[in-house]
Amino acid sequence: MSPEQYSPSNESVLEARRLLDTWGRLGRAHMMVGAGCSCGRGGVVVALEDFEQDIADYLHVEAERLDRHDVLKCLGEYAREGEAWSISKLLSGLGQPADTGACDAGARTFVLERLGRTLQSFEKLHGSR
Repeated sequence: MSPEQYSPSNESVLEARRLLDTWGRLGRAHMMVGAGCSCGRGGVVVALEDFEQDIADYLHVEAERLDRHDVLKCLGEYAREGEAWSISKLLSGLGQPADTGACDAGARTFVLERLGRTLQSFEKLHGSR
């Protein structure tokens, strides 16, 4: 990316797209649970999507705790599918060029940093195969 094209907004778009790829890759991976893996042999079947509501709830509660109304607005706009949360929808929305809509630069940074650490931790613990 040339210096003329660089902006924090472009960086957040690229990070959102990278995290969306990570989310998809981890969602397809076998995850070790107890003594078995998600293929159902010798253990409990668990997929990353099983944690999706918990991950999004964490982001929401953290925003409420820190009184980040900008983040709550962003999550409400980009992360809801009916009554459920959608990390894919959230990252897809953040992966579009930034506008002055629901997610300003501060809200994007808040969400992407926390979601990035969460996915990195999950990947480290469970790995992708």
